[in-house]
Parts: sequence; structure tokens; C-alpha cells
Amino acid sequence: MNRSYRQATQTLPIGMARRYASYRPAPADQLPGVPITDVGGYDELIAAAEHIGMNIEVSRAGLAAFDAAIPALAEGLEEAVAMYFGDVVIHAIPGSQWRVIREGEPLVEVPGGNMADVMAVARSRFTDGRHTLVDVLDHLDKMADHSGT
Repeated sequence: MNRSYRQATQTLPIGMARRYASYRPAPADQLPGVPITDVGGYDELIAAAEHIGMNIEVSRAGLAAFDAAIPALAEGLEEAVAMYFGDVVIHAIPGSQWRVIREGEPLVEVPGGNMADVMAVARSRFTDGRHTLVDVLDHLDKMADHSGT
């Protein structure tokens, strides 16, 4: 499996539950007590996408391509899709960050304080499909305070 397009490891956001992240061994020079993780936690999603011949790219364009492929994916990937969507938001909207208000409910916050429940976004995309993941990303981008960028 080619993983050259995977994101570099990142520091686990404060309050992010372990089940939402794929842990990797910390580097030898890492300070003690600082967990390292690929925040996405979507290895299962990467494998499913590779199975249908696509690579997961953490960008708006990658999200659009992925969104179009959702009908071809197996069910049960909502959690992985949520983490992928959150990572795209973090990378696409400068100043965005992960927030966890309650255990098991990771949110992404865009500049200006607006937040999105990534689990709810993913569930909605799979159940009713009224809004694509790109629609939600674009909405968050419009709501973001871009005055600092």
C-alpha cells in the first residue's frame, strides 16, 4: 500500500479521544508525555479508497473527488470520513483547529469561533446526502473570519 501521500504525524489535540486517532510510536527525541498521532485516524478509509482506485488527498480538490466516490464505498466508514473531513477543514481554512467539548464528539473550529461536529457532518452525508462534504467545507470557509490571514 503506497502511503507517500499521507499526512505527517501531528500532536494529538487536547481532549481528542484515542479512538479517533491512529497512534504511531513517538520519535526518540520526542518530549515525554506528548502523544504523537496521525490525527486523521482514517487508515480504513485510505484502504477503501485505494480499493476503488483513488488516493485520499487532504485538500478541497481531494475532498470533492472523494465526495463523488462515496456511493462506491462500503458502509461503516462514517467515523473515518469524519476524521478525514476534519483534517481537510484544518488544512483548507487557515487558523482552523480541532476542539473536543465532550468525549467522543470531535469538532473543528474555524477562525471566528464557528464550529462543526465532524461526526454529524459525516453521518448526514451518508444518510440523506443533501449536502456534500464540499458544501459544508465551503460554508465553514464563508463563516470563517479571514481578517487575520
